[in-house]
Amino acid sequence: MVASATSKGQQVGEIPELDALAHDQPMLASVAALIDGNGVSLGDVREARQLQTTGPIDGKNYFVTFSPLNFNNWIVATVIPADDFLASIQRNVVIVLIALAGLTLVVAGIAILSANRLFAAPLLRIAGQLKHIEDFRLDRVVRLPSPLRELDDLSGILVQMSRGLASFRKYMPTELVRTLVSQGVEASPGGHQQTLTVMFTDVAGFTGISEELGDEVVPVLAEYLEAVSIAVLQYGGTIDKFIGDGVMAFWGAPVSSERHAVDACAAALECQRLLALQRVDARRRGGTPLRMRVGINTGRMLVGNIGSSERLSYTVIGDPVNVASRLEPLGKIYGVDIVIGEDTRTAASDAIIVRRLDQVSVYGRIGGVAIFELLGMAGDALPGWVEMYEAGLAAYANRNWPEAIELFAATVAARGGVDRASKILRERCRECLANPPPKDWMPISVLESKT
Repeated sequence: MVASATSKGQQVGEIPELDALAHDQPMLASVAALIDGNGVSLGDVREARQLQTTGPIDGKNYFVTFSPLNFNNWIVATVIPADDFLASIQRNVVIVLIALAGLTLVVAGIAILSANRLFAAPLLRIAGQLKHIEDFRLDRVVRLPSPLRELDDLSGILVQMSRGLASFRKYMPTELVRTLVSQGVEASPGGHQQTLTVMFTDVAGFTGISEELGDEVVPVLAEYLEAVSIAVLQYGGTIDKFIGDGVMAFWGAPVSSERHAVDACAAALECQRLLALQRVDARRRGGTPLRMRVGINTGRMLVGNIGSSERLSYTVIGDPVNVASRLEPLGKIYGVDIVIGEDTRTAASDAIIVRRLDQVSVYGRIGGVAIFELLGMAGDALPGWVEMYEAGLAAYANRNWPEAIELFAATVAARGGVDRASKILRERCRECLANPPPKDWMPISVLESKT
């Protein structure tokens, strides 16, 4: 568009032709808006002027340049839509932004994957190892190699710690240690009354064995203690302590169980089974066969951390414990392997097979206690001689001593001449026949010593 600043008959700045055409031409309307709105005075244009304006019709941005010509003071107005001028720049900016966003996402993804591989995943595995330590499942703790030295060192330290704890747990009940570690409880003196079952074991003739073998008795003793430990732990027992060639264990704590009497009996039978295998192997290789006696009793006893603030022992104490320690030596007297108390017989009920041995008054306790020989678990066959023996025991208690003698003799014969309990009671019956006891006599055998 070319216009004169001094058109004839018009005032400077008035361009009728431009106003007439600007109604339907957005670019012309933007120039007219600049001139009419006094944004520019054509009479004052002496050199090229560049302006930016917004079109009144379409609202778009335009670049307008007014350039004077050396011809009758004419002015040339050049209008360029801003979109035409900036379109490529904006397009390139958008492309760059998209590229940067994509690159950022890729880098972030790589960083996340790398962090997960190098840090998160190894830390989760190490946390799993710590969980094993918390649960005291120390055999599950393994070394987890890592390219990061810090994580590799941490894994190595955990393995060392687990080995140290594994050694530590051999000195006290594993379940107790597991409970203390998992709950974060500090051991302190204290206890509570609870009905439990306790067991004492002893190797028959160990004094003679140790004198015969000397230092070589250590591996033999270790073999025996290993067998007892396996049986006790297999049936959920807690090994209290090793007393020379004896073992003290109990059931029902620290993990509570309603089957403590049954499990103790099952463990005792398993001990005898393992010792039977040991005897066979010992005879085959010229070793030392071992026999073991067991005493089991049930009752309400004190269980807990007994000792001082510096040194504790998780153990049980009370009268039922003392009775159990007295029952074990009775096996030697009656010639049986496992003797259980009356309360254990009641608690285990039909889950075990027994024969009633006798009624005894153990050392240090007033009153009689019924004792039983543990023969097997429910489902095992009941030997036929058991009924004969118990019938003889009933006849003995009813003062029918001749019948009792016959029944005990029949029991001995049924067992191939080997039943010390029957022989003992047969001799008692003969003594009663020879010297009848008073009317207030009770069929209780009084033991004058601890054994």
